[in-house]
Amino acid sequence: MKDPAAELRQAASDYKTTLEKMAQVQERLASHLAMLADELVRYGQPETAELLQQACHRHRASSIKCHAIVASLSMAD
Repeated sequence: MKDPAAELRQAASDYKTTLEKMAQVQERLASHLAMLADELVRYGQPETAELLQQACHRHRASSIKCHAIVASLSMAD
């Protein structure tokens, strides 16, 4: 017979792991976007670079949110 509490704990653990991985992906994407934005500035395309910087900030914010959710779930353990 399955233990519902154990299944719930495993699901929460899996969720936290997935959120951490998503945060890492968001951070890497933000880093790459920032590098591309810098290149575009060097090539004289500041408007496009600004759009990439905005996307970079959104991905960093998403990463921070994922980390915050993981931290709050960890405190509840």
